[in-house]
Amino acid sequence: MERAGEARGRVRRAALAGALAGLALLAAACSSGPPTGTPPIPTFPGPGAAPVTSAPPPRNSILPTECDQVLGSDQLPNYLGLPLGSVRVTALRDVPAPQVGRLERVTCNYTSLGGPGAPPPNTLILKVLTSGYTDPGAAAAQSQVNRDANASSGVPAQPVPFGTAEALFYPDPEGPVLVVVYGRVTASFTLTPDRPVPDEQAQPVLVDLALRALPVLVPPTGS
Repeated sequence: MERAGEARGRVRRAALAGALAGLALLAAACSSGPPTGTPPIPTFPGPGAAPVTSAPPPRNSILPTECDQVLGSDQLPNYLGLPLGSVRVTALRDVPAPQVGRLERVTCNYTSLGGPGAPPPNTLILKVLTSGYTDPGAAAAQSQVNRDANASSGVPAQPVPFGTAEALFYPDPEGPVLVVVYGRVTASFTLTPDRPVPDEQAQPVLVDLALRALPVLVPPTGS
């Protein structure tokens, strides 16, 4: 008889394998066609994602005010190979930092609710830090500051193809990070040490999550 742990492991590996297969198709889509004018941001839903039927609702803020609008806590278990209903999200709005041109910052913490096949309750699984700046130059400048700081601490950036946006992967031993810069918005996606994702799959999984979130963070109509 198959053990329950082995069955859950096989389901988790199958879910991650599906995400990796979807990313191969996304990479091909990103590379097709010459750029003309100002290309739109990537809008490629990964495996299991609901089809995009309309643009995100208009808002007065640069960033979404609800973390579930960025990455739904009800869908995140699908993306990470966890049991359904095993993740919750909390939001933390930070103060502006006018000295660097940052107008808004929202931190989304996705934690485990526990249960069979899930990390212990209150385990931080994924952190998404989003920032909105006065202009693209300020966003790019702050990203460069962070890039230099990581390099000086022994974690150099690894550029990742990401359509018309800039994406940098940091293989931080304390948790791999993907940083995406597009226009005046930056977003970092961090998988914690207690994540349910193997090291070798961390980068493609983070890219998959970012592809889902960016069209909401930067609506086509702008903010």
